[in-house]
Amino acid sequence: MSRLITTYYLLDISANGYVPKTWEPRELWPQRFAYTTFRDALEFERLRFLFPCWRPHLDNHAFWNKAVAVLDPMGTYNHLTVVQPTPTTGSNAVLIGRMSMWQHYRHMLDASCIVCRVNFPYNGEGLCTGAGKRSSQTLIHGQINLCKEHRKGTAFCGVCLREAPRLELEEDYAQGMPVCCVENEDEETWPKIEATCRGCRTEAFWKRVNMRPEWQVAVDQRRWPMLDWETRQSVESFIDLGEGSIRDVLQVAEEKHWLRSYTKIGDMLQQALAASKFASRVDAGEAYGSDEEVSDDEMEDPEMLSLTEDAGGIRELAINDWVRNRILDGHWISPADDYFNHMNYGRPRLAPARHPCPWNRRAVYEGALDDGQQGCDGLEELTHPRPKTHLVPHPPTYPLAQQIYVAFQRQMREILLPPMRNVVRKLMMEASADGGDAGMRAHNMTVEDVVNELRDESAWYSGVDWLEVRQNRIEEEDRRRREREKDEDDSSSSSHSGGSHTTSPVLSTTTLQTTPSPPPVNKDEEAIVSSPLAGVPPPAPFAHLQTSSLRAAELLRPIPYVPVTTDHMAHYSREAFSLVRILGISEKRDVVLTAYLCRCGRRHARRYGTASALSASEP
Repeated sequence: MSRLITTYYLLDISANGYVPKTWEPRELWPQRFAYTTFRDALEFERLRFLFPCWRPHLDNHAFWNKAVAVLDPMGTYNHLTVVQPTPTTGSNAVLIGRMSMWQHYRHMLDASCIVCRVNFPYNGEGLCTGAGKRSSQTLIHGQINLCKEHRKGTAFCGVCLREAPRLELEEDYAQGMPVCCVENEDEETWPKIEATCRGCRTEAFWKRVNMRPEWQVAVDQRRWPMLDWETRQSVESFIDLGEGSIRDVLQVAEEKHWLRSYTKIGDMLQQALAASKFASRVDAGEAYGSDEEVSDDEMEDPEMLSLTEDAGGIRELAINDWVRNRILDGHWISPADDYFNHMNYGRPRLAPARHPCPWNRRAVYEGALDDGQQGCDGLEELTHPRPKTHLVPHPPTYPLAQQIYVAFQRQMREILLPPMRNVVRKLMMEASADGGDAGMRAHNMTVEDVVNELRDESAWYSGVDWLEVRQNRIEEEDRRRREREKDEDDSSSSSHSGGSHTTSPVLSTTTLQTTPSPPPVNKDEEAIVSSPLAGVPPPAPFAHLQTSSLRAAELLRPIPYVPVTTDHMAHYSREAFSLVRILGISEKRDVVLTAYLCRCGRRHARRYGTASALSASEP
């Protein structure tokens, strides 16, 4: 029964066991047969050690006859299976012993080089050569002994045991069967393996790519010529030369695919190549036509592309442009929150945004609109941020997310710092007029309060007289309140007069019989005439801002869409916004802190009676 179970187990592992694709060509099938035999023998020995009571039956299994024939095809050491007993004095009959086939296989394997036996299955090379001075770790066969020809680390592949040719010529590359056995640098995929061949690297790489759809799109063989130059170079360097690891190659591929898909790095790189070509021709004194384009050879040159992208800072320019457009469209969510999937108490990371100056067409960002859409001049108002902005997936790798996170903070500072200065200036002027503390007002403002100030149009003007603006706003509110009270008084007096039951002499029965009826009146005209606001011009939409100081002020640019709320902003988004707020206050720290330190200094002077403290705290 044990032999039957073992036989079916061997059939299963022989059908489903791992076989490297290196041995798939027809001319390498003998090597494949030897490789699978040694692999199955290792599994058989594991089963033997799991069930010690089965050992007498398993040691003479027919499989070991096959294993011995593969290991010793010439039958050179078959005589070693017979054990000659030691003769004893006075004994006439001597019993001849015979060892099991497993013992014979194990004795020969311990003194043989398995790499030689796999690569040269027709002869006895490497058989019982005393290989035991050096061993090496392999992926499938574990620890194996080596002969002196294979003691070098890169002499064979640690996965498929294929021997590296001593002299690999260009014909091998041309025929598509190069071994390219080089030192292993990917300890994550092949731990403790000294060297790998090109076939095993290719197989492992594409197996890893097929694990995720994102990797399949980033490294798509069907559009290989259209992939980014760095992606192709990384893949080819790993497969052909063994440089780097699979994780590093896929990281580069994901980053490049994301940058090519959602930023303008491709167009910027082409423009940079054209500019460098123009500069080189100008330096050489050659003519350059404006209709000339960059040739395909120049676009395929990795060295040229690398120099242009690194020296010109194309990657950083593309990232800054993408982050800037994201902020201008009103999506103030940090890429770090998208990468780590941070949320503010489970709220979605999306909120509508409004433009502070929608009447100014030049100040409205329309870069996220699709073809055929209109921003302010359209019949219907479009919601912002647009799907083209907030539906972009997060950066695929941590280094890219870190780089975009830093760029997001920098662009937030460049865009929001000028209006923040205006808000701080407004606080200072109002505090000086009211006799309050500007520092405490700025300290007590929440993120929501600051965003409300940024939604005000006046925050995007430089050089505004905030006291005049506040006075005009107060006067405008008083005027509207008086008009509203007057309208209420007029409507109440007309209702009282209409309720009188005295018959007018004009409406007597005799007058009604002799006076002709007036012509019919249109309902719309009647409504206009009867309206209490008829003849009164409508107030200007920004009446409180139409001041002489505002007309003389300069409108800031660029002006982004501002979110209507900050409840959707998670940790890193609030952190980036708070840093801009702190910078806006710190630039006015001399004035703000003076207003705050004056009181402290005076209190200190009164307490200790030191005139120096009082003089030091004077504004």
